[in-house]
Order: sequence, then structure tokens, then C-alpha cells
Amino acid sequence: MFGALRAAYFGFAIGGVTLSLSSLIGAGVVFAVGMFFTRLVQDWLSSRLLPQTRLDAGARNSVRTILGYVGVIVAALLAGAQIGLDVQKVALIAGGLSVGIGFGLQTIANNFVSGLILLWERSIRVGDWVVVGAEQGFVRAIKARSTEIETFDRGSLIVPNSNLVSGVVKNWVHNDRVGRIVVSVNVAYESDLDQVRDLMISAAKGQEQVLAIPAPTVLFAEFGDWALKFNLICFVDDIERGDRTRSDINFDILRRMREAGLRIAYPTLPPAPAPKA
Repeated sequence: MFGALRAAYFGFAIGGVTLSLSSLIGAGVVFAVGMFFTRLVQDWLSSRLLPQTRLDAGARNSVRTILGYVGVIVAALLAGAQIGLDVQKVALIAGGLSVGIGFGLQTIANNFVSGLILLWERSIRVGDWVVVGAEQGFVRAIKARSTEIETFDRGSLIVPNSNLVSGVVKNWVHNDRVGRIVVSVNVAYESDLDQVRDLMISAAKGQEQVLAIPAPTVLFAEFGDWALKFNLICFVDDIERGDRTRSDINFDILRRMREAGLRIAYPTLPPAPAPKA
């Protein structure tokens, strides 16, 4: 029994690597210290250094996350050195694990690599407004396996990173936060068209969020069966406020049309047939 305990503590060789209780404890301590310093550096970057730069929130999150991955790799290599794993032996182990990854962990490895691609290319960043299929919301976190999107109804949409890399994703704020809004109005045929156009443009210019360049414009869209259809097209400096700005423009257009005596057209139902005697 004492011989077995002595062998366990001082180590036994497996494939050229001597494993012992003392070396495993030392490797665990080295790994824990490495992760501790990694977290310290991450917190320092997030709270002190990165906020003083011109990087946006998405870029700061990418730097912090990539640094965390690098810290984990370095801590793992240092811990491996404690038990006698050199670079050549790590390569042999990685080659053996690659077979298992190819069969059993292919999806996880694919999502992890896709997460690194997202962080490096920054096509999708934390805080972006994205549309994935029928769902849309704000990106809250890009993790090793998946990306968390907070929908407008306060739900959490968990999307595998590989879906975001290989699928079709609409990012409303990828280049900038400027966005276009369209307001449609139906007016009666007897309306003064120039007055309608000027009224709609004035309503758009009255909103602080609407940009002066490009200027708001009104398009005569269609001769409808029961109305003349106009579209007001304007741009806002922050697309996240687009729905609220569209609502304010609708309120203002309706108020101005009532003050000007202009009638909003709507379809009328055919008269009901007379009852049979």
C-alpha cells in the first residue's frame, strides 16, 4: 500500500510523460493563477483602458473576449509544462483528439471557430440590431459556442455561431446607425397635390431625428382605386428610434391635414342589399 501511495505521489510514466499527484496539483495551481491574471487583465481593459479609446462597445467586447481565449491557451500550456508536456507531445495529443473532434465534437468545434471569426471580422458586434430569420433584436453576448440576442419582447434568442457565419443575417447598424423610414398616406382624389407634398415634407423636417441630408422627399406612389397614394421617405440618424420617429410624423401629418381641411381617403363598403319582401 505504501508503495502504491509513493508511486502515486512521486509519479509514474505514461507515454514518456510522468504523472504524479504533486505535478497534477502544481499544474492545477499554475492554471488557476494564469486564469486569475487573465481575468484581472480583462477587467482592467474593460474598466480602465478601453473606455478611453475610440473603440465602440462591440470592438471592446471583441478585444476582451479574444484576450480571454489567449489567456486560457497560455495557462493551459503552462499547466502542461508542469506535468512534462512539451510542444511536440501537445501536437501528438492534439492529433489524436482531432479524430474525436472530427466525429463527435465537430459541431462544437465549428461553432467555436465561427465565434472567433465573428470576433475578428466584427460583422456582428455586441449591441448591434440584427435580424435572424423571423426574429430580431440586439446582440448581448458572443460566447464560445453561441451568440445571445435579446429580442424586442425581452426574450433571449440563442443562435449557434455557425448559423451567423454561414447563414443570412441582416445587421441594421453594421456601417452606421443611419436608417430610412417610409410613411405612406392615402388622400382623396380632389386634394391639392402640392399642398399634400409640402405638408408631408414639413412634418418630416419638424422632427429632430430626421436628417437634413439627404433631404426628406415625397413620392407619388400610385393612382389607387379609392385614393391617391404618397410615400414620405426620410432618413434618421439612429435607426433604433425609427419607429418612434415614424409615429411622431404620423401624428404631425394627421394634425396638419385636419388643419388644412385635407381628407384622408379610405375604402367604402358597398351598400347592403335591400331585404326581400
